[in-house]
Amino acid sequence: MHQDDRGPRPVTIIVNTRSYPWEAKDITFEQVVELAYPGQPPTDQDAYTVRYSRGHDGHGSGSLTAGHSVKVKNGMVFDVFRTSRS
Repeated sequence: MHQDDRGPRPVTIIVNTRSYPWEAKDITFEQVVELAYPGQPPTDQDAYTVRYSRGHDGHGSGSLTAGHSVKVKNGMVFDVFRTSRS
């Protein structure tokens, strides 16, 4: 492993009450959804809402939408809700 290959030290994030180690500086909407619902690819019938709290100053809490990301911080909490359209 080269010096340049080392990323940031892993932090612990919480997704739907479960703890996960996370090594990247950011996390995308799609990555949070995958952690919340592993192996369950979204369909056209599914809508996801991602809310977070305990984030960085100025972005301590909010919503994450498809195609966007947020900087992660140790102990950051994500709540992912799936709604199926009937």
